[in-house]
Amino acid sequence: MFAFIQAHQLNIMLSLSSICFVVGFFTLITKSLPRRRKLSIAYMEFAAAILLFSDRLAYIYQGQTSATGYYMVRLSNFLVFFQTISVIHAFNIYLTDLCQNEIKAGKVPMRLRFVEILSIIGWVLVVISQFVGLYYTFDENNVYHRGPGFLICYMIPVVALLFQLSVVIQYMKRLSLYISVPVILFTILPLVASIVQALFYGVSLTNMAIVGMAIVLYIFAIIEQNEKYAQAQKQQIDDIKSVNQSVIKSFEQTVGAVTKAMDNRNKYTRGHSQRVAEYSRQIAAELGMDERSCFEVYQSALLHDIARIQMPDSILYKTGHLTEAETEAIKRLPLVGGNILSEIEELPFLQTAARYHHERFDGKGFPEGLKGDAIPLIARIVTVTNAYDEMTSFKANRQPLAQGKVRETFVSGSGRIFDPKIAGIMIEMIDRDTEYMMREAEDQNIEETDKNDITVVSRMHFDNYKESSSDGIRVSREYLKIRFETRPDTGVERKMATPSIVLFDSFDRCIHRNERNIKNLHYFEFGEIWMDGHTICTSARDIQSSIREIEPMDNLSENDWIAYEIEAICLKDHVRVKIASRYREVDVTVALLDSTRFVFLSLTGENCTVKNIDVRHVPMADNEEPISRIAPEVNYFSRKDGDIPNVEVNDYREESTVGIPVDDGMRINFHTQSLPLANLVHHCAYILLFDSEDGSVTGKDYKEYACIRLDGDNATNNGMADNKLIVHKDEDFSGWDAWKELNKNGMDYEVEFKRKKNRIRFTTDNGGISIDCVTTIPKGENSCYVALTGNLCTLSDIRVR
Repeated sequence: MFAFIQAHQLNIMLSLSSICFVVGFFTLITKSLPRRRKLSIAYMEFAAAILLFSDRLAYIYQGQTSATGYYMVRLSNFLVFFQTISVIHAFNIYLTDLCQNEIKAGKVPMRLRFVEILSIIGWVLVVISQFVGLYYTFDENNVYHRGPGFLICYMIPVVALLFQLSVVIQYMKRLSLYISVPVILFTILPLVASIVQALFYGVSLTNMAIVGMAIVLYIFAIIEQNEKYAQAQKQQIDDIKSVNQSVIKSFEQTVGAVTKAMDNRNKYTRGHSQRVAEYSRQIAAELGMDERSCFEVYQSALLHDIARIQMPDSILYKTGHLTEAETEAIKRLPLVGGNILSEIEELPFLQTAARYHHERFDGKGFPEGLKGDAIPLIARIVTVTNAYDEMTSFKANRQPLAQGKVRETFVSGSGRIFDPKIAGIMIEMIDRDTEYMMREAEDQNIEETDKNDITVVSRMHFDNYKESSSDGIRVSREYLKIRFETRPDTGVERKMATPSIVLFDSFDRCIHRNERNIKNLHYFEFGEIWMDGHTICTSARDIQSSIREIEPMDNLSENDWIAYEIEAICLKDHVRVKIASRYREVDVTVALLDSTRFVFLSLTGENCTVKNIDVRHVPMADNEEPISRIAPEVNYFSRKDGDIPNVEVNDYREESTVGIPVDDGMRINFHTQSLPLANLVHHCAYILLFDSEDGSVTGKDYKEYACIRLDGDNATNNGMADNKLIVHKDEDFSGWDAWKELNKNGMDYEVEFKRKKNRIRFTTDNGGISIDCVTTIPKGENSCYVALTGNLCTLSDIRVR
């Protein structure tokens, strides 16, 4: 390696010096470095270039006795020694700038000031050496010889580099990687090279090391500065985003304040705009719209009723029928709202919902009578969500409509009032909302809304029995566990002051005592259970309880709290409730009328307070049978099993038949009947096409291809196939009420299947509705099964031909 450098060092010197000149030039014109740092690096690069180029000339002209050789060898050696000190001095300026601007060290370290003095001494000694031969001399052949003080010329740079290295080590943790690495190398490598050069004469290792490190220092300085610019650019982008978000937030707050003030003009419209906007955003997302489009839909929906600010109080607060003049005034409001929002030219989408949300899909709406896709998409969405919130909100003359009634409105209005695709999405949202949470709360004040929700609040007080109660929590196939502490009100005997449990079913999950609410909200009470084991069988088939006394309660004062833990579970038509405290254990089994109703548990009581309420759900273990029957199982099968077992479906797709491989020409005949509780169109049988590893609906790798209801609606969940559904109503169809009645009485169906490779077609016709569905399953998927399922119906006498 040493021999190679010695043989090629002139070429290496020329290359390095040329690079240094170029780097120095680019350093001067660059704008990415701070001015003082830029000048120190340029100074270093030019000094290094002159140093190495002069060293090269010294080797070339050494031994030449001509006049040119005489002067060149002396000038070049002078520049070598002088520029060596200059490079060290330039590096010192660079370190000083780092201490002041990067490290923030306050005062410049005295070691760097000492290097400044040492550099001046070094330059002076180089000049003196030219006259006294301190560092070097030349013989009569013009050959270079080391002088008696040549070690001094090495010692000055070495001492300077050692001082500089000590500063770098001291502040290294404050420097970035792109700065600390080259400055350490700049101080260490020349030191090592100086030691080696002191031992081997004839090779300029120190100079080449200094020049090489000067180049490396520039490269890393540029990289570090680029990194800073990248971070600054990122910060600038983040700041812009933050400003944009702040502007958006301010805009949303302003719009929210306007809509809140607008909605609060009438207590029956409080929160209406917010709910419509939120439903609209959900539908936009379901349609696959991007985030920006969803935002536009939300904001436009939020302002869809902006014209209400100009609505006269005589119309706004009127509860009876509107006069013809008042109706005409209402029809002018969309134009008023659109004109108000059209003033915001930067956001043209804002006016869309306000102007067009009263248009109908069949063209019979107002103000312009637009039809179908001519109605802007945002308006078509808000037409659906506005209608939904109107039906699910409290009005002066009624409670929110039953969820099933709302659903039927969209089924019957699809293609007439509403865009069929958007109405279909709303129907899917209703079907997923099994707890009917997507509606107006009883009070728009959130604290009041949650005051009876024991999953939110931790404390309740009960005066007169059932005067107040918690919202119902559904009891299902997983354990519902409720813990709380209770004590009687002051001056009330403990036996007259205790919590109790009510088991019931209702559209709104609330206990009702008003006859109108009981009827409209389908309130059905099964029974009551008290903490002491006392029970009341209201409408259940039977209630049986067992009580185990553990410890007497005689020594309790009225200020003592008792902790209770309630555990409830429902399997088919039986419910089991266990109540435990340190004083007794109560075990209650309730036999329901059948399996078709939901069961909700509400906490109520009299003359007591409950606190530290905690509600949890715990899954039931596999193969666990936690309830012993106290009454025979109820089923509504009117016929015996056919080729496969009968199925009773008590909730949406809760049960299904076994899977049957789909073959060309296959026919399935079956009898279906709606259960007594069924009262909606979608309470009927469904045809399900799917695939799974074991051919069951609950099997591994389940893939759903189609789920078609026999009322003609597509209920496919995340379908992985292409479905083309044609539904036709013939002269035998007498309306949905008549069709529901046919299902109540029971109907026989025949479903015919035709299959050609991955294309499956099935048809059926009954009750005046003919269904023709063509399902194309993905290529490469060979197996396909069919199963029967539904909602609140029986499937019996199933024959496969």
